[in-house]
Amino acid sequence: MLDLLFTGFYPTITWMSFVIAGMALARLDLSQAAVQWRLAALGAALTAAAYGMSLLLAGKDALDSLAEGGPSSGSSGSMPGSSGSMPPDGGAFEPQASMLLTAGPHSGTTFDIIGSVGVAILVIVAATAAMDRLPRLRRLAKPVIAVGTMSLTAYVGHFVAQSALSMPSGTSSQQSWGPLLMFVLGATVFAATWSRSFRRGPLEYLLNAATKPAKHIR
Repeated sequence: MLDLLFTGFYPTITWMSFVIAGMALARLDLSQAAVQWRLAALGAALTAAAYGMSLLLAGKDALDSLAEGGPSSGSSGSMPGSSGSMPPDGGAFEPQASMLLTAGPHSGTTFDIIGSVGVAILVIVAATAAMDRLPRLRRLAKPVIAVGTMSLTAYVGHFVAQSALSMPSGTSSQQSWGPLLMFVLGATVFAATWSRSFRRGPLEYLLNAATKPAKHIR
């Protein structure tokens, strides 16, 4: 339970921040210009404050990606201040305390979370505003919007595909854009096809069915 909530490779307490932020955005009327401007200001403030403070406190390398440098740069499990690769038993990392001041991608630090939420808000507001003002763009973006309606399915499917297409660690093929483009194209084609017949993605239907009993709880 401690691994799941606090110390694991993907601790719930860390990533629930993004879920809660997304739920908060979903309750707002993003079609209103005033809401868009306020969210844009909030996103910019969060981004500047988080990354700016991280650079100030941790130095010029504060925003380095976890995948940069070292012989294990191909590993998605590397972490600043650690040995650079995922523990063999899948256990928790023990990074240096100073690493908590960094804000590198997927570092999971406070600065990383706040900055990432700020960037996400800016991207969502910019995309919403662009589609409101450019109807043709909305038509062109339909396949991408379809992926957004089944993000859970796309996310889990990405891990399933990654396992099926896994490559040996340390090979140069890990630096190829091929797998990424395959994931993006596959998710887009599947979502666009599925959405023609169904309102929700496969896993979204299962999640909806699993949460229906909650309406009977008072």
